[in-house]
Formats: sequence, C-alpha cells, structure tokens
Amino acid sequence: MNKYLLPYLFFGNIFIALCAFSLVWSTCLLINFPMPWELGGWVFLATFFLYNFDSLSPIKLHQPVLVSERKRWVIAHRKQLVFFVIIAGIAILLIFYVSFRLSHFWLLAHLGFISLFYSLPIIPLRKKVIPLRDIPLLKIFLIAYVWASVTVWLPLLAADWPISAREGWLLFMQRFFFLLPLTIIFDIRDVERDRTTATLTLPGLVGIKWAKVISFLILLLYIFIVIAYQTGPKQYALLLCGMIYGLVIAVASEKKGDYFYALVADGIMILQFLFLWMAANF
Repeated sequence: MNKYLLPYLFFGNIFIALCAFSLVWSTCLLINFPMPWELGGWVFLATFFLYNFDSLSPIKLHQPVLVSERKRWVIAHRKQLVFFVIIAGIAILLIFYVSFRLSHFWLLAHLGFISLFYSLPIIPLRKKVIPLRDIPLLKIFLIAYVWASVTVWLPLLAADWPISAREGWLLFMQRFFFLLPLTIIFDIRDVERDRTTATLTLPGLVGIKWAKVISFLILLLYIFIVIAYQTGPKQYALLLCGMIYGLVIAVASEKKGDYFYALVADGIMILQFLFLWMAANF
C-alpha cells in the first residue's frame, strides 16, 4: 500500500472506523439479520468523527510527552483532519435525521455524552477540571461499554429486538468481554505516557505482566459465554478468534510500534467479522 495513504488509513482513524463497522455487521450475522447499510455507515462515520475529535483535542495535542509517529502525523495533517471531521459530523446528523428512530436517540444520547466528554474536561478533581479519560482506572470500562453498546444495541434495535431480551444482554456481555482486554492492551502501549501525565491505569497500577493476566481472565469470560450460548460454525469462528486474540495479548508490550496496535490489535475486530462471515456463508 502507498506509504502516503497508509497513515491516513491508520493514523487518520479510517481503519478503526472500519473495525466498528465490522462489529455491527458481526452482530447482524450472530442474530441472522441483514446488515442495515445506513446504520453501518453511520457507525463508521461516528467512530471516525469521535476518534479524530479526540486526536485533535488541545489537551491531547499539548500533552508534555514523547511524540509518537501517530502524533507527529496528526499535528502535520491537522487542518485536513478538521475538514474531514466537519464533513463527517454533517453526514452523521443527516443520516440520523433520515434513518433513525426515537429509540435510537435515547440510547445514543448518553453514549454521545460519554464519547464527547471522554476528551473534554468536565470533572472537577484536585483544583482542576479533567476529562472522563483521566479518572483513574475508568477509561477502559468507558471505551468497552460505548463500543459494546453501539455495536450490539443499535443492530438489535434495527432488528426490533426488545432491549430487555435475555439474548440481547448475553450478546452485549459477550462483546463487552471481547473488547475489554483490547482496551487494556492499549493501556500497555501508553504506559510510559500515562506515567508522565500521572494518569493511573491498570498496567500502571499492577504492572504489565499482571495486566496481561487480567486480560487473559477477561478473555476467558468471553470464551465461556461463547461456549455456553453460541452453537455451530459461528461458535467455532468466535473461539478461533479468541485463540488468536490470546496470542495478541501475549506479545503486546510498550515497545511495539503504532502500526502493531493499529493493525494487529485493532484488527482482531475485523478478524472476528471475517470468521463469522465465513461461518455464515460456507
């Protein structure tokens, strides 16, 4: 792939938006519901918007930490990203107005609040105001909760599943436990930066080794739900993805480069979709 386009794909948060899109489709495959393309497109754009919004936030750009390759690229292409974020924001509003129902609004309202104030200061703490992401140990749960909610509840609402349905909550917990170890992996990547900014994370509290142990235990919860409540080829697809996921956790370290985390770690979400798609179609 062209070296000029590759940073746009990963550092410009196109790939992570594709990951969110793939998880929406994965949910549709698990419930045997046709993929609503307007919903998938909306989730793609919303993910692109929020991740670039976070990358471009003044707090993050001016953190007194070592500058990574990703951060250097974002600073150099800041004006272009702002333009694309504005276009994505307009498209998000238009698709929401045309395609979404009131039930979507009440779900998305609190998720939007969490997502926006994840990067913007709102919480008073020790004579200063901090974003949600800087509350000790909260970040990983916020990310996993928002991602699981968007990629599970929105497809279920589109399929007219009641929110109170037991199967829906099982899918939500399966997705939450799938995503939570991934958030810990990224805290392992950022352990030096978080030490510099005095942000308390799980790897910073218990060390990288024990953070990995906890990640494996959470992954086992995901595997337990898959074994207990999934059947047939889709169960095998989810379990195979879980095995590969375990290898990613094992090799994760603070020394791995940005592309490892952008492609390999985040890519586990797309890998799950590919396995599920093959299980559903072959």
